[in-house]
Amino acid sequence: MTFLALSCPTAAVCWVRPVVIESTARRFVLLAPGQQTAGCWTVPLVPVPAGQSYSRAVVQWLCRRTGLPDLRIAPVVGVLPADGARRRTQYVVLVRPVAAAWTDDVCARLEAGARWWTLDELHGKGVAVEPETLPLLLEGYWDGWLPDGEVSLE
Repeated sequence: MTFLALSCPTAAVCWVRPVVIESTARRFVLLAPGQQTAGCWTVPLVPVPAGQSYSRAVVQWLCRRTGLPDLRIAPVVGVLPADGARRRTQYVVLVRPVAAAWTDDVCARLEAGARWWTLDELHGKGVAVEPETLPLLLEGYWDGWLPDGEVSLE
């Protein structure tokens, strides 16, 4: 496993939003819309205690949830600063397998109703996602025009 030493910067709890991706197929997992997401497909929201590495926390959470131990964090991390709607900073972390591909049951292990998507499917079906800048983050990562490190998603 690869961990970056990235921690929540304040005394408050931050959140990490893992995006399970498969780069070779350019696909990613979204959770089905629920009551809390106003009809949007979304990614998990994992609380991280202050000072703890959010990359380590998300890998540990995914390993417990999916049982897949060999995860890799992508070098691009999206940051959604705290504002009126978001009371805590959120870090959007792209997570891929060390091997070439996930097993298809990774969706079911995350949550009932979770499924694989491509950017073309999202755009073609007009699907709303939360965070709404997620497709842009994925496109920038896969096409190589986003720099490594933290990138604002405002």
